Amino acid sequence: MNTTKNEIKMDEDGTDKHWKAVSTMESALTVSQRAAICFAAGVIGAGAVVLFSHVLFQLGLSATLGVNAPVSLKSPDIYKPLFWGGLWGILFGLFIKTAWKRLSLVGFLYVLAPLLALFLFFLPISCAGYFGLKLGPTFTLYLLLVNLPFGIVTALAARAIIGKHP
Repeated sequence: MNTTKNEIKMDEDGTDKHWKAVSTMESALTVSQRAAICFAAGVIGAGAVVLFSHVLFQLGLSATLGVNAPVSLKSPDIYKPLFWGGLWGILFGLFIKTAWKRLSLVGFLYVLAPLLALFLFFLPISCAGYFGLKLGPTFTLYLLLVNLPFGIVTALAARAIIGKHP
């Protein structure tokens, strides 16, 4: 079909092709929108870690691994892990678009980033040694176990908030 500049190209279903292109471009999230959404998803993921620490405590696994109490649910203790989870969620949001097709796998593996920071930076500056080994190898195992839900819950929460396409 030969058209002039003033004519509107119509699709088979009678919709304007130009409008379809514009509307699909507008539905794509910006980097800052993905970061904000993943901040919230990271907070949800950190909440899962906090709740999992209580589950491990109720099951008696925490005491077996040398931890005497779960993460406190009282203010201000609860805010620190939730805030850090949100910050790690922002980092997750920066590459979520490229990882979208394998988001569950990437989310499962994403727990390694905050764990490495914990093991190689935060624990040594808190005098627990690298990997927390000054508190014993079972403490290191506890930290690995309790943090496992973070990445996958963050990824699932981000997918639930974003929908089909990032």
